[in-house]
Amino acid sequence: MFRVVFSMIPMVKRWMAMNNLKTSFQLIFASTFESLTDDDGYLINQKDLSCYELNDKAIAILRTSKDEKESNRITLNEFGLELPKPLSITRGNDNLSCLWISPDEFWIVHSQFQRDLLWKRKNSLPDVMSLVDNSAAYGTLIFKGGKTNELLSRWMSYDLNAKLTIGKVVSTTFGKAPVIVYQEEKNELTMLVRHSFSHYVAALLVDSVKRL
Repeated sequence: MFRVVFSMIPMVKRWMAMNNLKTSFQLIFASTFESLTDDDGYLINQKDLSCYELNDKAIAILRTSKDEKESNRITLNEFGLELPKPLSITRGNDNLSCLWISPDEFWIVHSQFQRDLLWKRKNSLPDVMSLVDNSAAYGTLIFKGGKTNELLSRWMSYDLNAKLTIGKVVSTTFGKAPVIVYQEEKNELTMLVRHSFSHYVAALLVDSVKRL
């Protein structure tokens, strides 16, 4: 038997505060479907397969210059991590993860509790590099267990079994939804999904788990 709770991926809400006639924005990380999951926050929870939301992850998009060596030096100095090679992940200080997206675009995935410290370093970047907050656009799903690839293979256009090894990241599609998928530990996979596709992806997961 298995248990599936149908809902959508968590969204990051924005809260606007007024202070001394100046408008500032502060991210508040909260699930939009907490009441629909089980007490432990699982969407899927069965033997050798689980899927749950992680609603405290933030994403910073780092765009670099064409000077790969200099960009890597600055990133290592400012963020304590090396830029990854194509389709790879690097881990740095403070448990930061850096995902390769394209030759000049990298995603720094971090906890909401690290956000303020990370963004203080933005001012130290040269004009040819930039850091953009993209936390509000994506939700995070964590899959664990030996049946993860079997669950996702029905709708995933990328061959997870053969190519998505530990330390790899890929930009692909799940059904018709664009997703970022990566693996940092054995039998654990992370999927980043745009909130606009959350209902769609959830429906495919529910359909797939019934066919295992």
